[in-house]
Amino acid sequence: MLYPEELIEEIRTQNNIIDVVSEYVHLAKKGSSHFGLCPFHNEKSPSFSVSEDKQMYYCFGCGAGGNVYTFVMEYENYNFVEAIKALADRAHIQLPEMEYSDAQKKELSFKQRLLDANKEAARYYYYQMMNDPKKKAITYLEKRGIDEINRKKFGLGYANFFRDDTYKYLRSKGFTDQELFEAGLTAKDKTKQESYYDRFFDRLMFPIFDVHNRVIGFGGRVLGDNNPKYLNTGETKLFDKSRNLYGMNIARMARNKKLIIVEGYMDVIALHQAGFTTAVASLGTAFTTGHASLIRRYAEEVVIAYDTDDAGINATLRAIPILKKAGISVRVLSVEGAKDPDEYIEKFGAKGFADLIERAEPSFMYEIRQLEKTHNLKDPEGRTNFDYALAKKILTLENEIEIENYLDAVVDKYNIKRSAMESLLGKIGKNIGIASQPKDQSDGVTSRDSKDVIMRAQKNMLTLITSHQKVYNAIRELIKPDEFSDNTYRRMAQMVMDAYEKEEPIEPASLIQQFDTIEEQNKIANIFNNNMPIEHAGQFEKMIRENIQIIKRQHIEQLSKQVNDPKQLQEMINMKRQLDSLNISLD
Repeated sequence: MLYPEELIEEIRTQNNIIDVVSEYVHLAKKGSSHFGLCPFHNEKSPSFSVSEDKQMYYCFGCGAGGNVYTFVMEYENYNFVEAIKALADRAHIQLPEMEYSDAQKKELSFKQRLLDANKEAARYYYYQMMNDPKKKAITYLEKRGIDEINRKKFGLGYANFFRDDTYKYLRSKGFTDQELFEAGLTAKDKTKQESYYDRFFDRLMFPIFDVHNRVIGFGGRVLGDNNPKYLNTGETKLFDKSRNLYGMNIARMARNKKLIIVEGYMDVIALHQAGFTTAVASLGTAFTTGHASLIRRYAEEVVIAYDTDDAGINATLRAIPILKKAGISVRVLSVEGAKDPDEYIEKFGAKGFADLIERAEPSFMYEIRQLEKTHNLKDPEGRTNFDYALAKKILTLENEIEIENYLDAVVDKYNIKRSAMESLLGKIGKNIGIASQPKDQSDGVTSRDSKDVIMRAQKNMLTLITSHQKVYNAIRELIKPDEFSDNTYRRMAQMVMDAYEKEEPIEPASLIQQFDTIEEQNKIANIFNNNMPIEHAGQFEKMIRENIQIIKRQHIEQLSKQVNDPKQLQEMINMKRQLDSLNISLD
């Protein structure tokens, strides 16, 4: 924590969530809560609820939720420190000056100098573009159809032909050789000791901004005969190409949960100019987990619109599993009739591209279509190999509903007998240890509970505990925090159980505050807004018992994988059996 926890809590309590949210959303009181149209997704009927008692908000449509800090972070796209400062200012609370060591001060000062150098370079490149007598950059941009508004919007510029022009200019502004080199603006001259020259020359310049609109690097497109065609800033203290996306500083402000990923700078600019303001691009590198993490902060769905050549197809196939692992829904756009989105818009217009996005196919079907290209389906052996590969691909799906839906889709598309494919799935699944298990009749759930079932059980159990202290009193000896497999739920269980043991009140807004990311805060808010209708005491006790059984069964299975001692394994088997006779009484 940069600031004391007590101060953060004071700032929160001084900013009533109803007052803060009302500055952004029109709210109408309905019962004990206030409702309005959710600012985080498009809706016509209000499903966005704000509770003054709990000092939290929750959208029953998209699942966004949290306390006043979460709201400001989500709406303004602030990080936590920025949200603290904004709300402190709103409440007229003076924040203390942060104390830094001499080493920290030196590091922060140096990074700021690099940012200042990049900012000054961007200004100079823009000046050069506007005053170049040959108008090389402007002519190129006009030829590509990029208007003046978007040239300014993206801060485009020109690094002229002379190899030391930018270097001399920035030196005249007081920047040192070391600062310019560390910022990635210059390179060392190998033929002359302690001599530097411009990294970029005779190039159209694309400033690269981080999500806070700070220039952290550049991309340069050659306008002469030099190579390579595109050149980026190398890795610096500011610039990590594996964690930044071109155009994200603008795309995030659209507050649209769907992003479009394209390959290059010009694709991004062309799409924004055509009205598709959620387009971003990776920076001359393969798509990474860092890119996926950045996207996850702002979007839930991605449409990949890479080029249609082999390199674009391979890049798409590499990006899909990375995005899906991050919990992002993925669709793939096939840019037919053009080599890239920029050319497609030029040929068919914005309406044509919008229609193309609507027809983007689910990533799984795209992967299957690419798999089909590697097999000769007219040849019996090729068809057999394809069916096997198809079955293995289906078995990579984790969600049972997904498996059913895509099984229906591929059976229909490739004219396969469903019974034959189901038999093949069972055979392959058994060999690799992931075949579905028979149902355990004792509690109506599969003996190998799916990830979704386990997560739901943990969420439900926390909802029951936080809503009813008598539930905690009844189960306190039956389940412990470390039996919750999900990290966020485990932390939440520990905090709630500790609060009950200390006889402290359960305060939703304060508990949410203990989690750093918006994703975690949304998750915790969902616990307090998890609708679990209960008709009678017997049903209540059954619900508690089944959730505990699922959580403990999964915990025992995980422990059993870590032991080899026969006696310990037998103990775990007995523990698992005892779950069937678990008794819960709320009397």
